[in-house]
Amino acid sequence: MAAARLPSESSCFQMHDIILDEIQQRWNAAAATWDSKALARIYTGDAVFFGLLPRLYVGRSEVEEYFDSYRNTLRGVTLSLVDQNIRAFGVGALIAQGFGNIINRHLDGTIVHNRVRSSFVVVNTKGEWQIALHHFSTLTSSASGAS
Repeated sequence: MAAARLPSESSCFQMHDIILDEIQQRWNAAAATWDSKALARIYTGDAVFFGLLPRLYVGRSEVEEYFDSYRNTLRGVTLSLVDQNIRAFGVGALIAQGFGNIINRHLDGTIVHNRVRSSFVVVNTKGEWQIALHHFSTLTSSASGAS
């Protein structure tokens, strides 16, 4: 009887990258026209979300409220997740932490580039990968380099 072959570590990392890339593509498709409902559908029903506003948002309806708060400001947004460190967090769950390069296209024609720290927990819910935890924080510089 042949032993079952386990996936290699590199193939697991490749799968993690594919999953996070698919989440990013779905997020960008919804953010291209700043569709707060479509953005919120990428998140689990009980998602925890700390965006760049001071309030913590819990649950899909509050995540939608967060995105909707920008509807009179933003025409669209593009997010590029970079330098992500991704780890399996049990079966059907990943954690990813790194940076996000954000391009905000405002209704008045202004374009603003921003780089943020990013953290995500992504879970497989009924065959669909969704964001269960999303945290962005701004990068701040300090003279001493301490954090």
